[in-house]
Amino acid sequence: MDRLCASAEEACLNAWPALKEIFYDGWLIRLANGETRRTNSVNVIGSSTRALEEKIGHCERIYQAHGQPAYFRIRSNDDPMLEDVLEARGFRAEDETRTLYMDFDVTPPETSPRAIEIVEGVPGEEWLKAHERFCGRPPPKDDTRRRLLDLVALPVAFAAARDGQGNIVSVAYGALHDKLVSLQWVATDPAQRRRGLSRDTLNDLLMWAERRGAEGACLQVVAANRPAVKLYESMGFHRELYRYHYRVL
Repeated sequence: MDRLCASAEEACLNAWPALKEIFYDGWLIRLANGETRRTNSVNVIGSSTRALEEKIGHCERIYQAHGQPAYFRIRSNDDPMLEDVLEARGFRAEDETRTLYMDFDVTPPETSPRAIEIVEGVPGEEWLKAHERFCGRPPPKDDTRRRLLDLVALPVAFAAARDGQGNIVSVAYGALHDKLVSLQWVATDPAQRRRGLSRDTLNDLLMWAERRGAEGACLQVVAANRPAVKLYESMGFHRELYRYHYRVL
């Protein structure tokens, strides 16, 4: 993996930490009460010395002990042998995701015409509830989402656009790592889409990151989400660094 791909992977992992992590023979086993697959999956971070069958079984037992399915996150630049062994064991593939990169030297961030709120540190409850509502997510059963954000050790900012009545209609979150901002949790009110709200919200986050020393940005988007991919590419995310998908029994 080249330096840029490695930095993007680090930025995305650091921007969305897990509650518990286990390092195991070049793998990172992440646990976060089942909140998302990204924070509840096995990730390859280094070379292995143990047999794959042994390692997979060990991970399955860990997730079973926590009452969760065992997800494996497989990147396009990982050793293909792991994919072959998982498929042979009956693990099905889910949701191919693209990691896209924007170079600020090629496409400088643009100032948005809207007044976008930027809050550093932690988001307010209004921001969190707006994100849940836009994504159609049920109210949280516990404080896992808040705890995950509290664990982020990077400089972070939470952006929000409001309508004329003062209601939040679009949100996004950015975390800065190694001169690279990782954009996360992008969501807009379904009734307000196709009005440029996500673009403006993201542009102000990019401007914030550039002021803090960022030289580029990365984000991860499901490949089948064509409207989102089209938006990001139009903003300057022209380079695909790698892809990944999940495998689960």
